[in-house]
Amino acid sequence: MALEVSRDNETIIIVIPSRFDANNAPDSEKEIKTLLAGKPAKVVLDFSATDYIASAGLRVLLVVTRDQMKAGGKVALAGIRPQVLKVFEMAGFTSIFTICANRDEAIRKIS
Repeated sequence: MALEVSRDNETIIIVIPSRFDANNAPDSEKEIKTLLAGKPAKVVLDFSATDYIASAGLRVLLVVTRDQMKAGGKVALAGIRPQVLKVFEMAGFTSIFTICANRDEAIRKIS
């Protein structure tokens, strides 16, 4: 599985799949870690195409965000749909992550 990745100047934008669950989370985590390779980066994780997230996907987000913050990077989540946002709220993740309405806002927030 290949994630859709683009750049906006110094910001890496990664589009999260429509279902982010145990079936694709391990491969997505490997791909993201390879892409970021331990160096600090400004990263926007774009959820605008994501309809479903499971605990495996949430774990990947925690690991990627923790690793980036330790390295001095910044991570923002963008375009989270209401049904996915409910999962974040139930898990208490809305206070952990920088959550923005869209990519542009996320890029501005971490710049």
